[in-house]
Order: sequence, then C-alpha cells, then structure tokens
Amino acid sequence: MERGSREADGSSTESPTIVAGASPGIFDEQKFRYSGASAAMAFPHILGVALGSDSPPKMRSFAYNFGIRPEEASNAHGFLGNLISEKDLDFFSGVYFSILGPIGDVIDPRIYAQRCREYYHGSGSNAVAFAAVAAGVAALGSFLSPNRHPRESDLVQYAKAILDDPASMRLHGIDHIVAWGMRVFYLRATTRPSNAWIASCTQMHLCEAIGLHEEENIKKMASIAGAAVHGHDADRLRRIFWISWAGHIMLSYEYDRSPVHFRAVTCQSIIPVSGSVADQFIQLVQIIPSLNSPFQLEWQSPAPSDELFERLKVLGGLQTTHPFLVVTKADIAFCFYRRLYQLKIRIPDEVIKLVIDSGNAAVEAAEQQASQGRLFWNVIGSVFQYACILLAIDTPAASVHIGAAFKGLENLVKAVDTGLTREALSMARHLLSLNMAKKRKELAQLEAVEANYQFFPAQPASETNTAVPDIDWDVDWDQFFIEPYLSMLGPDIQV
Repeated sequence: MERGSREADGSSTESPTIVAGASPGIFDEQKFRYSGASAAMAFPHILGVALGSDSPPKMRSFAYNFGIRPEEASNAHGFLGNLISEKDLDFFSGVYFSILGPIGDVIDPRIYAQRCREYYHGSGSNAVAFAAVAAGVAALGSFLSPNRHPRESDLVQYAKAILDDPASMRLHGIDHIVAWGMRVFYLRATTRPSNAWIASCTQMHLCEAIGLHEEENIKKMASIAGAAVHGHDADRLRRIFWISWAGHIMLSYEYDRSPVHFRAVTCQSIIPVSGSVADQFIQLVQIIPSLNSPFQLEWQSPAPSDELFERLKVLGGLQTTHPFLVVTKADIAFCFYRRLYQLKIRIPDEVIKLVIDSGNAAVEAAEQQASQGRLFWNVIGSVFQYACILLAIDTPAASVHIGAAFKGLENLVKAVDTGLTREALSMARHLLSLNMAKKRKELAQLEAVEANYQFFPAQPASETNTAVPDIDWDVDWDQFFIEPYLSMLGPDIQV
C-alpha cells in the first residue's frame, strides 16, 4: 500500500505534487482568490510580469462582459441575536462540539467561543460570514439535542441567505467554506440526497476558488495578519479542506454521482490530535477510489472487481471504535458491495465475510447511537442497507444474520418513529417477502420433480445388469461434482 497522490497521468508519489506540465496557480492574498495561471482573468497579470512591470495588473475579470447591467445587489442580513440569544447559542454550540465536533473538526471551540462573544458584543457585528457559521453550528446542535431550539429552521434559513447572497460569491473566505460545511451536514441529516450533494459540490468549488487544495496557498493564508485570531492556522486550514473533501467524496460515492476533482492536491495531511477522530474519518474515505486521494493500491488491476476486492480488504484492516466511524466503515463496505453486485460476478467468501462483519458492527453501533439520541444521518441508512445486502448475498452464511439486522432496524424505528423510518422498515420487509416467495417457488419446482418420481421395483440380485460398471458407491461425491472428474472414468474417455 502506498500513500501519495494520484496525478493526471495516474502515477503515485509519496506526497501530493503539482501535475507535471500544469501551470502553477495564482493566489490573491487581498481578496482570498485563487486562479490557474492559464485563466483569462490571470493573463494580464502574467503578461505584465513578462513585460517587466514592477506593479503588474491585479487579477480582475477584465472584459468578461460589457458591464451594461449592475451586479446583483447584496441583501442586508439581520443580527443573529434576533434569532437566538447568546446563552442559547453557547448551549447548542456545546452540543455540536461534544457530539459532531470530534468528527467534523473544522472549528477550534475556544476561538469560536471568543468570536461569538465579539459578535454579540459589537466588535464583530459586521462578521456576516461568521454569523452564518454560528447559525449553522447552532442549528446542528439543536438537531442533535433532545430539546430543539424553537427557531432551528430560521437559523438554517438565516445561514442559507448569507451563503446565497451575491456578496458571498464575490468576496468569499474561509468562514464561507466552513458555513457551507455546516449546511452540508444539516442537509444530509434532514433532506434529500441531491440537495446535500449539490451543496457539497458548492463547498468543494469554493475550496478551489480560494486555493485551499494547495499547500503553498495554505501557508500564505496562515501567515496573513488576523488568521490566528480567527483560528485559521495551517493545520486547521488543512482540516477544513480534507474534512470537506472526505464528506464530499462519501456523499458522491454513496449517491453514485461524479465528485468534484482538482487537477492536483498538494494540501498536506492533518495532524492527529486528542479528542478528534477526523483523521480516522478521512483515512476511511481515502480508501474510496478518487483521483485526489493520497491512498493508492500498490498495484492497479485492469479488472474493476479486483480493485474493489483489494480496497475492501484494506478497509477491513482499519480498526475503528467511535460509533460514527464504525457505521461509516460499514457504509463504505456497502458501497463497494453494491458495485460488485452490479458486475454480476462471484464474490469470494473472504470478501463477503468482511462485508458481513462490518454490517454486524454497524447494527450494534447504530442502536447505541440511537439510544443516546445521536441521530446521525447514517444510523438508519446503514442498517437498512445491510438488511438489503444480506438479502442480495443470499447464502446461508448471510441469511443467519438477517434476523439481527431486521431486529436492529425495528429497534431504530421504535426509537424514532417517523414516516421515513416506517417506510424503510416496510420496504425491507417487502424485499424479504419477495425473497421468501422466490425461494418458495424454487422449492415447489424441486418438490414437483420429487412428486413425479417413477416407481421402479427392486431387481433380484441374479438379474443385475452386467453392463452396469461396478462403481465404488463410497466415492467422495462432493469431490466428484466439484472438480473435473474425467480422469476417474479412465484415460480413454472422449468428450
């Protein structure tokens, strides 16, 4: 196994590098704007440097259009304190940091709390993008809390209005990326797959627009005055990129949609820290095939099935204890299995065992999460998918676990009885009924053969047909039917 980046030509190296032959990007430190050097908007700057200018033109969209219409006007956004008090924000933010913070570790809790105080007491009242971050954190904390905030939906819409504002697209920064991350989390937990995926794509495009995928830009951002005050040190910026990337790849692979790819990623790996499992989450997701993943197999097989087998084995070798990661690991295993299922090939028993072991662990972890009121989006989905996959495997080794999977799904529906959870249980039961009907039909066909046996009276020993060869009936019939058996009938047999 080799850890490096896959570049445009498919090669792997020890650390991500710029694609050979590609033009380096340009980062505007004043506007937090990144562009490839071949971009139209960058060319006047490139040309100015080539012509020896001491002050080459800044990157601007010169002649991008005629400018005969004004740009969309920015909207005024109210004070977040009109929706949620500082005390309530502190409480629900605490819920977020205790439950989701170790996974989505993109914000330093201490610096976040300081910025919230500054915002509520005037010195940071103009920090509109940070207000979107705080609203998103509070909304997620409310979602994960047994007692939701009465204006949770308004908090979500408040953050959305800021992120959709034309000003956010013209002048975006790190806070915008983090706020989009909060929105992706919330959409994944509350709405349809397409909504969450599109929001995740937007977040990744913003990462590229700022240049967060390149280590050189990260170092420049971390050195800018005020970066430390906002908690934007180099490791935190790397966390923001890789956690956003991992969430996006997971969403895309689960939904079987094309992810956002960068021409190259040079962002370094994050540093594991106590109390955070973000590095483990990223490591799990990096096993998913992706052009920008630092993880690559030692050898590339031309057969898609062989690659999936190998990735499943690597996944099975990763040990996780955090319930969310246990469920995530199973979700990735299920993603691999569904692709193998579509290939209609025989799946080795050892690979099936890896899928089943991951599924069994996920059922236990999911029930644990639900009992604690931690209704992560993948809790119900993983158990439902596991039940479906056991039916698809359709072997005695899989069937023995169907009861536990269905019991786990039923327990989750009891814990959270909604229309969607009941629908999932109903569909799983329907698929089980179809499976049973299929087996009954097959059994009926076998029983019909047995019922039509012709009666042949036993022959006396003296009338035994001498033409029948004297066969040793103690032969190992399992061996006979499994291996080629022509040699057992003699060397002169022709077929």
